[in-house]
Amino acid sequence: MASRLRWVIASFVVFALAAGWAGSDQARAKDRQPEPGAPLHTILEVETTARLLAILLDSGRNVINENQGLSDDRGKSAPRLTPEAFERQLLDVFYSRSGIDLRDLEAARIPAGAKKLLKELVLVSKEMVAEAHPETNRPGGGLNELIPAIFGARVATRFTERTHVRLKQTALTPRNPLNVPDAVERTALEAFADPSYPREKVISEVTAKSGSLRLMFPLYTTRKCLDCHGDPQGELDRTGYPREGLTLGQNAGAISVMIPIRP
Repeated sequence: MASRLRWVIASFVVFALAAGWAGSDQARAKDRQPEPGAPLHTILEVETTARLLAILLDSGRNVINENQGLSDDRGKSAPRLTPEAFERQLLDVFYSRSGIDLRDLEAARIPAGAKKLLKELVLVSKEMVAEAHPETNRPGGGLNELIPAIFGARVATRFTERTHVRLKQTALTPRNPLNVPDAVERTALEAFADPSYPREKVISEVTAKSGSLRLMFPLYTTRKCLDCHGDPQGELDRTGYPREGLTLGQNAGAISVMIPIRP
């Protein structure tokens, strides 16, 4: 089909990203047919950038998730998650998952475009934590709104507005109507939902019609995710939504990234 190149399914190799690409990834990449006017090295750089952006957004979700208990205990003297503490934890989590130290970004062996976008995503993520601070410290309790899904949605929206690189959280049965998958995303989500699908494998494609690279990064449930998304299925969780009955480690959707490819 002229308007869409074949799906490319590639394993995520942590230290391969830090070093550029592993040999096996390079071999697979050589089999791809690049877009007219888009050199293969450009496609590889854009795919690397898309992977790193997805990992960074998910790392921020992870930090929010791990600090959820502190934010919810309003009547206690536990320290709040300040923007500065969030940033420190975010950089640590991202380094553990990618091998890239954002504190020394200039030394990282990644595309220049990726450096600029990663820096912007850190800034936007920190802004979201700062802006949410008043609502997570409201007197009288109530729902803490800075949960991973809301954090991710707010960050993705602002980042997309600023950079025109689209970030989106999506799932087969999303709670937020704005996260409903399109046809391309649904195909990837159905693959991720198969229990036999290898963990940590992303799905990416390049489309001639849009002139963009699209990447889908799978997400998995943690123990804290199950507080709202686990059993008993159908029972309302603390946010007022029916629980999905998910299990630990089950696929829970994906981060969708779309980046224009420029020759």
